[in-house]
Amino acid sequence: MNSFMKFISTKSFMPFVWYRIALGIVIIVLVSMGVLSPHAAESAG
Repeated sequence: MNSFMKFISTKSFMPFVWYRIALGIVIIVLVSMGVLSPHAAESAG
């Protein structure tokens, strides 16, 4: 965790923001295409 705090104190936090936005878009697209099931975790247990 210390290396993360050091990184964001010297660099920009924006790469993490863009990573989260891109990941969210990918997940939404996969769920809408039926590749991922939004209830997969419920049936896995």
